Amino acid sequence: MLKSAAGAAAGATLAVAVSPTVIDGLRPHRSIVKQMVEELSSLFSEARRSGRTAGFTITVDADGAPEINTLAREQAMDADDVAERDRAFAAARARGRVKAAEILGGGEMLSADAMADRLGISRVTVNARRQRHELLGLDGAKRGFRFPAWQVNDDGKPLEVLPQLFALLGPSPWTVYRFLTQHHDALDGATARDALQRGRTADVLDAAESVARGDFA
Repeated sequence: MLKSAAGAAAGATLAVAVSPTVIDGLRPHRSIVKQMVEELSSLFSEARRSGRTAGFTITVDADGAPEINTLAREQAMDADDVAERDRAFAAARARGRVKAAEILGGGEMLSADAMADRLGISRVTVNARRQRHELLGLDGAKRGFRFPAWQVNDDGKPLEVLPQLFALLGPSPWTVYRFLTQHHDALDGATARDALQRGRTADVLDAAESVARGDFA
C-alpha cells in the first residue's frame, strides 16, 4: 500500500494487489520502489502538461542491484521525428474537438434548462444532480453543459445506473458517454445504452467493470 508522506491525517492511500512473490522480490529495494513511484507520478504530470512522452528505464545488474535512469524520449528522436509527432498530436486534438462539437450540437442534446423542464425540476437541481453523477452532462465550453435526452426514459426518470458507471469508469462524463454509446462484444454487439433500455443493467455493469480493468468489452 502506498501512503501519503503527510501521514494518516491526509487520508491519501493507494492499495495495489500483487503476489507474495513480487513482495518478497521488492522488499529489499524499498528505496528504489519509492523512487520509481515518484518518478512515475512526475512523468504523468509532465505528460499531461506538455503533451509529450517521456519515460525511465530500470537496470538491474548481475548482483540484483537496480538503478533508475530517466529517459526523455525527445533525446532518442531527431528533430523531424519530433515535429512529425507533434503535428500528429495536434491533428488528433483538432479531430477530437470537431467530433465533440458535432456530438454537442446533435439533436439529442438538451440544455440545462431543457433538461430541467423535462424532469420538472430547477436548473440548479439539474446541475447539482450532474455534479453528483446522477445526470450525464457534457461540457460544451461556450455552449455550457449539454445533456443527452435519451438518459431520461418515457416515465421521466433518468438512468439510475449512472452513479455506478461513474464509480467504475472514472469522473469524466465523456468516458461514460462513450461507454454508453459504443457497441460492446460483452453485450452481444449492442450499445450499453440500448442494453439498459432492455433491462440488462447487470450485464452493462459487468461490461463497465471489464472496461475499467482494461479488458476488451
